[in-house]
Amino acid sequence: MFKTIYRLCFSGLLVLAPLIADAQTYPNRTIRMLVPYAAGGQPDIVARVVSKQMSVALGQPVVIENVTGGSGITAITQLLAQRPDGYTLIALDAGHWAINPAGRAAGVPYDPVKSFTPVSLVTTSSLFIAVNEAVPAKTIGELVSLVKQKPGVLNYGSSGVGSVHHLTIEALKQALGLDIVHVPYRGTGQSVPAAVAGQVQLVVASLSGLSQFEKAGKVRILAANTSERSSLAPEIPAITEVAPGLDFPGQVGFLGAAGMPQEVVDKLGAAIEEAMKSPEVLAGLKATGVEPAPIRNAAALAKRIQDDRQRYSSLIKATGIKLE
Repeated sequence: MFKTIYRLCFSGLLVLAPLIADAQTYPNRTIRMLVPYAAGGQPDIVARVVSKQMSVALGQPVVIENVTGGSGITAITQLLAQRPDGYTLIALDAGHWAINPAGRAAGVPYDPVKSFTPVSLVTTSSLFIAVNEAVPAKTIGELVSLVKQKPGVLNYGSSGVGSVHHLTIEALKQALGLDIVHVPYRGTGQSVPAAVAGQVQLVVASLSGLSQFEKAGKVRILAANTSERSSLAPEIPAITEVAPGLDFPGQVGFLGAAGMPQEVVDKLGAAIEEAMKSPEVLAGLKATGVEPAPIRNAAALAKRIQDDRQRYSSLIKATGIKLE
């Protein structure tokens, strides 16, 4: 028995030894950052803005690779096929670490905790509930009253079944006993124009996606979908002002495959912190409607993953939402 244990321990050391040795000289070549979204979306922009300054701090290029398909599964599969040496990272959000695992009947081919090494919770952002100009509600409280007066009459557009946009309104409905009809679209590129045109009365979208239409008087932004007001629009109430306990921020976290050496995690975390001090990064994030996460270390990301898994799992179970 002791010989068997010795052999297992020795084999484990043989696997870990190259990673430990590489960690001491990390990084000495190009780092890949996988993004499971098409170029131009908010997570892609966050990854590009931050990785550019990470490259400066690390002294090596950080190259973005957009790998779409399978609701992120294609990109995650690519990550997990690589050595956990810090040379392949991925930018994920709550859809990957909480919503898909809870909502897909067939499950996902990864464990949202055990398959990854958290590196940093990088950004957070509020989404905003807006109404078409023809809707008489001027505040989120007035909207709630209107829906209660006309159950099943108003409808809302989301960026797709199981999106944070969708789950925000479903959580509001659950909390306050509202009846609003869901109309799913393929992204906010479709749902926002539908709200502007009056095809749906409500929509949930980013501030950057709504602001031009608000200035033109086409929509009215009523609330942020987070527990606190956004610093980007502090005049807009938080959803908790009518439904305490609701909090559905958009987030982007950087992760590696499970087993990444702590020394590598620390170096990457330090590079991200350095990047976040750059005026160029802060301006780029603000332009796309996101904010630096208040606490950006690996522990903050690990806690967020656990919290999101509980929050979204409970909501998906209560509403019976099924993802394709």
